[in-house]
Amino acid sequence: MHANVLIAAVVALATSTSALTIRNKHVADFRLFGEEGCYKKNEGVWTVIDDDFKPNECKSLDGNPAKSILNIDTNQGCTFSLYSDEACSAGKKDCQPGECCNNGQDWKAWSMVC
Repeated sequence: MHANVLIAAVVALATSTSALTIRNKHVADFRLFGEEGCYKKNEGVWTVIDDDFKPNECKSLDGNPAKSILNIDTNQGCTFSLYSDEACSAGKKDCQPGECCNNGQDWKAWSMVC
């Protein structure tokens, strides 16, 4: 009987562990700056995981100052886009991994497609 309980516990643990490893896959990191040039007024890093977005979903930068954004990394096969308005309808710029993307009027939103 103890063997059955032990086997059931191991199976339950293995099943839950494998389910957890699939979720929250890292997709990208980008850093916001309050000045152009990706150097001055560092506003912090945003980490994007797979549950954070749907393809081409418009995501707000929540009013954070973002005159420049450094695309630290983006998974291969994904495109990180920035917009100069909250509706993702104006000023689109695809920002490549390692690229500093400037906008003197502030970036307002982003989207991702993988």
